[in-house]
Amino acid sequence: MKTIKKQIEVNKLVIEYDEGIDSPREWSNLGYFITVDNKYRSPDDHDTLINIVRESGQEATSCDNHMEIIKKEVEDQVQEKVLAIYPVVKYEHGGVSYSLGQRHGFDYSNNGFYIVTEESRKELGTEEKDFEAVIKSEIDTYNQYANGEVYRFTLYDEDGGVEDSCCGFYDIEDIRGYLPEEWKNEDLTKYLK
Repeated sequence: MKTIKKQIEVNKLVIEYDEGIDSPREWSNLGYFITVDNKYRSPDDHDTLINIVRESGQEATSCDNHMEIIKKEVEDQVQEKVLAIYPVVKYEHGGVSYSLGQRHGFDYSNNGFYIVTEESRKELGTEEKDFEAVIKSEIDTYNQYANGEVYRFTLYDEDGGVEDSCCGFYDIEDIRGYLPEEWKNEDLTKYLK
């Protein structure tokens, strides 16, 4: 039997998109991120809240009126005191991006709300003055997850064996803290597959 030797070159560092990560909406969050959309699931899978937002939208005369109806229905049906409700807008063009507020125009849809209840805020203990900052951070993280912008890395030794690996990075630069000193000034995006 004849055999040949084949040498394969592998980068010492390989960074890939992490497709197996759990949604950040499964972490501890300040409230409920609910959207109603024909093409996408709501970030938070809470059937009662989804139905409240969807059904109340049919009778609401304005965004403020919609939030009033949602507040009443959440307190009646879910029996949690509502502390705050924020409208959420979705921008979809090549990817999807959610943000607080309302916007009108091509590629925008006002299709959701972020609802903070007394019960939901207990775990984090966030003060009301900090609600918006926390919610914006949660939504930014969710946007990265929804668009596949989460990373993992594998670092190989000189013999091609796995030296280290880790996943779940929402910023490619955070990987640097897990690498040896020789990677301090390296452009990590060059290693992204």
